[in-house]
Amino acid sequence: MAIRMKEWGMLRAPAPAVRIPVQGVLGWDEVAKSVGDGISSVITGGAALAQEKEEVNAVGDLAEFSQRLHSISAETRAELAGRDVADWEYSWQELSAPRFAEAVAELPPAAREAGRELAEAFSRRAAVQSLRDREVARLGEARDKWKQRVDAAVESGDAQRAETWLQSGAGIFVPQGEMEEERCRVRSGACMSAWRKALQQQPLVALADIREAAPSELPQNKTDKRYFEAEVNRARRDELAKLCSSLAAQVEDEDSFDESELRLARRAGLIDERQLESAMAQPRALTTAERCTWLRKVDDVGIEPESRLALKLDIVTAAVPMKERRELLARLAVAEKVNPRDRQALSRSLWQLYERGSLGCPGDEASLQRLAELQRAGLPVLAEEGPESAARWVEHVRGGGDRWVCFSDK
Repeated sequence: MAIRMKEWGMLRAPAPAVRIPVQGVLGWDEVAKSVGDGISSVITGGAALAQEKEEVNAVGDLAEFSQRLHSISAETRAELAGRDVADWEYSWQELSAPRFAEAVAELPPAAREAGRELAEAFSRRAAVQSLRDREVARLGEARDKWKQRVDAAVESGDAQRAETWLQSGAGIFVPQGEMEEERCRVRSGACMSAWRKALQQQPLVALADIREAAPSELPQNKTDKRYFEAEVNRARRDELAKLCSSLAAQVEDEDSFDESELRLARRAGLIDERQLESAMAQPRALTTAERCTWLRKVDDVGIEPESRLALKLDIVTAAVPMKERRELLARLAVAEKVNPRDRQALSRSLWQLYERGSLGCPGDEASLQRLAELQRAGLPVLAEEGPESAARWVEHVRGGGDRWVCFSDK
């Protein structure tokens, strides 16, 4: 219907048209195209992705399968270890082939062919490796048994048997170039074992035999020689202490010495020829001068056990009456309880008094008897009252020296 102008003028003006911004919308066709291509690539690449996934799964299956092969190999090796196998390869295949086949059958179809090839290669290598390990182990066991036989012969001191066993391993367990060195080592070790056994069973006899043995009859190996010398010295100290105690006990009981025991001790080097002759000689009384010398030896002895033991041995083997020896041994027991420096200082003081003529003319019987009396009296003062009292006692003795008149023409 026609609108009259008058009516048009009476109507509201129409609303403005909707405006759609176009800024940034340009190029949408390219975007749409690229998105479409991407979706197309995803769709077309789906088959390849699935194939790769299947291959990844197959690789994982084969890795797990490899662990299974190791387990089968270990089980087979353990079972064959306790058997006396004549044909190793046959026995290996007999035990392992069914297990390998079972493991291959458990793989996915896509991985079975690769698994079968892997199992065959693995089985061949494992069979060779296990056989080699078995032979090495058997060789090691044989070597251990051989070495035990050699060591047992050495330990028993049987040098001939030890060398026989050593020779049986020449070129097998010991290179030919090292045989002479090993032979010397074995011979030296057997020699040391034999002497050690003798020292344990009859130490005094063994010590005597060792002193009289030729160098070739003793251990030659440098290390063996060092240990052997230490053992011999230890045995000698022990036997010397025993000998001293035994002789001292016989002195206390006034028993006569066993000559064979003393001669054996001489052979063993525990006493010298002078001590042997003195011990076997007819006892005689000491002169005053000799008594003073013996008392001085006791007073001057050092703190070392060897020094005291040597003096004790001199006392018990001295050619003097048993009573005199017992007195000297008793004095030695007291001296060991006193400070050696104080004891030696007292001894020097008394001898200085004697040598200076404070006790009379040196060498006179009277002055020697006075010295002996002071020696007997001084040590008990030192032992019971201490060094200060002993020093005052010496000063008191020195103060009476002016009463002596020496008529010596020297």
